[in-house]
Amino acid sequence: VLTEADLEAALNEIMPAGVFHGGFSSEKRATYRPQAFEKMIDKELFYQEALKIGLKIDEDIIQAEREKTIKRLGGKKKFKEALKKAGLSDEQYRGKLQKKHLVKRLIVVEVKEKAQAQVSDEEVKAYYEANKNKFMRPEARRLIHILISVKPEATAEERKAKKARAQEVIDKINAGQDISVVAADYSDGPYRVKGGNLGLVHRGRLYPTLEKEVFKLEPGRLSGIIETIYGYHVVRVEEVKPQEQMRLEDVYQSVQKELTEKKEKQLQEALTARLRGNAQLTYINK
Repeated sequence: VLTEADLEAALNEIMPAGVFHGGFSSEKRATYRPQAFEKMIDKELFYQEALKIGLKIDEDIIQAEREKTIKRLGGKKKFKEALKKAGLSDEQYRGKLQKKHLVKRLIVVEVKEKAQAQVSDEEVKAYYEANKNKFMRPEARRLIHILISVKPEATAEERKAKKARAQEVIDKINAGQDISVVAADYSDGPYRVKGGNLGLVHRGRLYPTLEKEVFKLEPGRLSGIIETIYGYHVVRVEEVKPQEQMRLEDVYQSVQKELTEKKEKQLQEALTARLRGNAQLTYINK
């Protein structure tokens, strides 16, 4: 028998963290209930299968997690208070821990350790060759960046003074002063301590208005004043690294992980379908 309390527990497992900080309404929470309902059933079926095939969990694992919970709650007294509030005895709590770990163990045995879940070198290579367009390192630019920040509430006069300061930056650099020294003296950005050196920056890393102007510049060219919501920017492109094909060695682990996760998902879905097919479920109140 699975109750509303079990459903609430399953719901709490899948809800985004924002829910626990008042980020979602009760209506939004309700939209997750169908997903939690199915998760609750799957967890119980996995638990029953683990018992059926004789899986065991070392008592030391249960005890270690119990002790961890006691420490997290601030001691045995608060732990007992939490159990009482949840309507659980210590024995029932241990049972829940055992159930959780048996479910995890079943997934390891029936999914992760299965030969069908293993990914060979040949599979990784074949996937890489067939999807080379996915593994392109985008164009990047090495930038020196100077920010003259402007507060959102700045007056027109304050903005005018800040813009004049940005023009002063450009004039000093054009007059031959070292841009890194000027950045250290003038910039309000966090990279001023590095002489404004942002390093290599790929598309998508900068504020859109700034990025649009920066990626128009030729190497060695200094921008004009670029205005964004953060203030006035002056940028010089030091180097342009064109888009390039990533090597198999560079992406091997990520490809292997992607293929492994795909296989494990298929195996777990097959396991779930088999267990549901063999189960008799009676819905009292869905």
